[in-house]
Amino acid sequence: GFILPLGVKFIPEIAAAYIEENPELDIRFSFENGITEKLLNGLISKAYDLVFCSKPPENLGLTSIPVINENLVLIVPPKHPLANHYTVSLKETLDYPYVYFSKGSGMRDLTDSIFSSLGYMPNFAYEVEEDRIIAGLVAKNFGIAIVSYSELLIRLNVKIIPIVDIESERKIYMVNDSRISMSPVVRSFYNFVANRSGEIWHGLIQ
Repeated sequence: GFILPLGVKFIPEIAAAYIEENPELDIRFSFENGITEKLLNGLISKAYDLVFCSKPPENLGLTSIPVINENLVLIVPPKHPLANHYTVSLKETLDYPYVYFSKGSGMRDLTDSIFSSLGYMPNFAYEVEEDRIIAGLVAKNFGIAIVSYSELLIRLNVKIIPIVDIESERKIYMVNDSRISMSPVVRSFYNFVANRSGEIWHGLIQ
């Protein structure tokens, strides 16, 4: 299981790399995407062997290792008052409506935490699960948004602005339930991703 943004490049690349390095194995992957909350619930209920998503809450008792660092950026419509900024602080954004991630999304938890640490909260105009829908709404002037940088943003009619007053990286984790035994093939793939995360996965997300 994986969050939707990983389905364009990251998941296909790591699956293809694993198959290429293990030509003697008859490998079949089963893929499903969703928001972090759904993926973690599916992992606990044994619907998934592994999931790639935001860091799980500690009280779930799951095991997670970081595999990707994503850059967080602000996106605004091209004619927005902030569109001529080369960088932006989140305090400068408070007068404008946000297209925000819905509850259950790992990005929602992260952005809530960011704003809470800064001592203010934005104006939520719309709440949406998927980042590509958020970006589409921003392009059509429904509001502004904090999202992970991706190639999709370049193809949309939005202005991408670096954020200066926060830690502008989001970690994506490979998560498993260590209370459940892994099959040999799942263990093999898990070790493949874990052992090479610093070597190639950062390059894939760029």
